[in-house]
Amino acid sequence: MADLAEILMIEHLAIKHSKWIVGNYYDDDVFQNFHSYVKECHIELEEKICFPVLESYPFMDSKQFSERTDRIKADHKLIDTLALNIIKWHESGNHNLVLERKPLFYRLLVDHNASEEVDIFPRWNQMDSIELKSSMKDALSIIESFGIGKYMDATGISPSAFRYFFGTEK
Repeated sequence: MADLAEILMIEHLAIKHSKWIVGNYYDDDVFQNFHSYVKECHIELEEKICFPVLESYPFMDSKQFSERTDRIKADHKLIDTLALNIIKWHESGNHNLVLERKPLFYRLLVDHNASEEVDIFPRWNQMDSIELKSSMKDALSIIESFGIGKYMDATGISPSAFRYFFGTEK
């Protein structure tokens, strides 16, 4: 079984190399599915499980760490807003703006994820094993709500890898 930080870093790698947003074209259905995954699953895992667990830990720099997670949450809102604008621009026929802003969206998302991997996830190793197991059960619940099939499609994780990572028979 993997831990939540490992799962989130695998998701970051999948996002970085995602067929959904890499390329010089725009497919509205594909982009909307990608946005749905990022908003309804990936960000949910971070904001509902990872960040609260870490913020409850008595780090020496707890106040600064909490400020950092607040900035990351603000990034999530910015990423969501830009994605929604890209969808809106496409719907209104402003395809040049879509093609101009899509690389900005991708770059912002990848840079944001890299900062989480440096500033947030390394602290996960300091959590106790009970908290780690509990967080994976909570993560599985969010993923099930999103849809395991959609999750595996978004991340490229195979059914056997999914079972290994989450310790499940599903």
